[in-house]
Amino acid sequence: MKSMTALALVLASAQAAYAAGPRNESFIDQIGANNSATISQKNGNNSQGTFQAGKNNSVLTDQVSKLANGKNNSGNVQVGRGNTAATSQTNSPPNKNFTTADFTNNSFSAQFGVKNNVNVGQEGGKNSQATVQAGEKNDSEVAQTNKSVSPAAGPVVSGANTAFTGQFGSKNTAVVSQTSDDGLSDAKQFENGHGNASASIQIGSKNNALTQQSSVGGNGEGTNNASATFQIGRGNQVETTQGGNVAGAFGATPAEQAANFTNASFVGQTGVGNVAKIDQENGTNTQAAFQAGEANRAIVNQTMQPLGTGSGSNNAVTAQFGVDNRAKINQSMANPLGSGSNNSLTTQIGGSNVVNATQSFGQQASTGTNTQVALQVGFGNSVSVTQTANSVANASFAAQFGSHNTATVTQK
Repeated sequence: MKSMTALALVLASAQAAYAAGPRNESFIDQIGANNSATISQKNGNNSQGTFQAGKNNSVLTDQVSKLANGKNNSGNVQVGRGNTAATSQTNSPPNKNFTTADFTNNSFSAQFGVKNNVNVGQEGGKNSQATVQAGEKNDSEVAQTNKSVSPAAGPVVSGANTAFTGQFGSKNTAVVSQTSDDGLSDAKQFENGHGNASASIQIGSKNNALTQQSSVGGNGEGTNNASATFQIGRGNQVETTQGGNVAGAFGATPAEQAANFTNASFVGQTGVGNVAKIDQENGTNTQAAFQAGEANRAIVNQTMQPLGTGSGSNNAVTAQFGVDNRAKINQSMANPLGSGSNNSLTTQIGGSNVVNATQSFGQQASTGTNTQVALQVGFGNSVSVTQTANSVANASFAAQFGSHNTATVTQK
């Protein structure tokens, strides 16, 4: 009788709590030995689910909602031994005047194997991440902060941060950092931040992928950033950094910026010791690199004008197949008064091929186009191209078939 009375009191108090305001929900299912789950949820509108099967798995979840209509959702699945997952989510208004926001943070992780680790930290709202790991001693770190209100126009209308990480093998590491925020220009004009999206998939062992994307308004509208990384093999490394602002003093309208200015990056690597490092800024920079073989390296730096975008665009495509190929492309453009474009295409097959391409035109240029294409097949080939144009278009094409070839082009 006492037990029934206690249960009735618990149910009555729970119903009263639900009627008084938003509620927190948690589900935990554990099968095995020494599994642990620690859940902390505050202020309502938080949902959490955990499933563990195996031994010595650990889940730590901390969720806080600071918005009446904001939500945090998280889920964790662990099958195996010694897997750890830590999730921290805080739902807060994008600014002190927007307390009616109904944004949601979503997090999901699934781990299958031994001693895999996931750490997730999400602040603000409109953050979503999913992590799947299978194998041994894989590590995933995701940090996302979103304090941006929704943009008025453009393909990415929500200004959201979205990340996916998939790791299959052993001792792979993926780190994702994404930030979106609004700001004020020097003239105290409101500038939106926009959205970040990334996907990292690694299959093999000791691969490393680092993705950092920032879309923060202030010196202009924040850009839309998109990144995809796919690595198969052992010891591959990718570092992708994207950010900046679109439209300065001579830039496009906010609607045109949101619709047309996006940083997009794709990297695919297969083999041993491949390295790809990509830096893109100020929007409509497009980069794709695919490497297959051993000790290939591709470094791409693309920047745009410091004062305004106009219709500027940087594009680079690099594909390398073989042994010890190297490609380094640096494109810089400052063209606030008109349309301009730097374009580079590099393809290398076999041997110890090297391509260096640098394209730039100055801040005072009203028009300008640099175009460079290099194709090498064979052994010991080398191409170095330097192009600088103010109001004149430069174009360079080099194709080499055979061995011990060298081509050098300099245009100003």
